[in-house]
Amino acid sequence: MREKHGPLRSTFRVFNTVAATLLGHTSLLLGLIFLTNAVAAESPKYLKDDIFFEIVEPESLKYTFRLRPAHEFGTSFVAPLSNVGLVLAEPFDGCSSPVNKLELRHNVVLIERGGCSFLSKCIQAHREGVLAVIITDNNPTNDDQYIDMMDDNTHRNCSIPAAFLLGKDGYMIRRGLETHGLNRAIINIPINVTVVPAHKVKRPPWLVW
Repeated sequence: MREKHGPLRSTFRVFNTVAATLLGHTSLLLGLIFLTNAVAAESPKYLKDDIFFEIVEPESLKYTFRLRPAHEFGTSFVAPLSNVGLVLAEPFDGCSSPVNKLELRHNVVLIERGGCSFLSKCIQAHREGVLAVIITDNNPTNDDQYIDMMDDNTHRNCSIPAAFLLGKDGYMIRRGLETHGLNRAIINIPINVTVVPAHKVKRPPWLVW
């Protein structure tokens, strides 16, 4: 006599349907959790420790720029520097003794990333009597990726402030100075933009803040 499996098969079908539904919801939930964690782990574009400086001269570069202070080396931008020179390093990578060392003394130097560590650039600049170092990315199209500059694990330190500048900003500043036959800009650093209405902050036209 053949057994009757109708009700049992129906029960299995219902069970499989419920199990598949629960599995689908679980996968969706896990996916949402993963996505949430991934977004939370992303590095913020701007940090509260970012600082600003403004170019006073030449007129064609008279904008406000954002900087990312170095981590693990250098000092803080404590005392404001007013009407100080921002001088291009020669050679621009700042890894060796500069040929324009007299022009760098008691000014801020603009150096390009690459060739040696961030810390080595800062130490070399400090030897020449520079007040602070701004290191711009060597990618002239970088208009939004700020880099956290770390030390190089050589157990050295640099006793002047150092900060990272977007490659697009550095490229435009350098090109603007060279267009006018200048080797420096005049800047104020750091400046407090929190007391200035947002619409009055003169941002570089090539960036989107």
